[in-house]
Amino acid sequence: MGRRLFTIDRWNWSQKAEKWVFVELTKSGKKKYHYQIEPPKEFIELTIKMKELNEKLLNTSDPGENSKIFGELMIVSQKMQEMGKPS
Repeated sequence: MGRRLFTIDRWNWSQKAEKWVFVELTKSGKKKYHYQIEPPKEFIELTIKMKELNEKLLNTSDPGENSKIFGELMIVSQKMQEMGKPS
């Protein structure tokens, strides 16, 4: 199984290390890795946004509004998946 390539300038979840990793590209073109155990601010913000959208979805009976909220929910979900953190 190949090694996962992390996205540059974004927090990624490393299953192997069981930590969050941020890959920075230095001026010399080398990759610099930063690790942390706690979820990054961006992931926490997405989690809060997902919770808020889920609550709105549960409290909406209008089909048009429901569809709009669901679309927003899918966008947030995709961003979280791109970070690679398992649910």
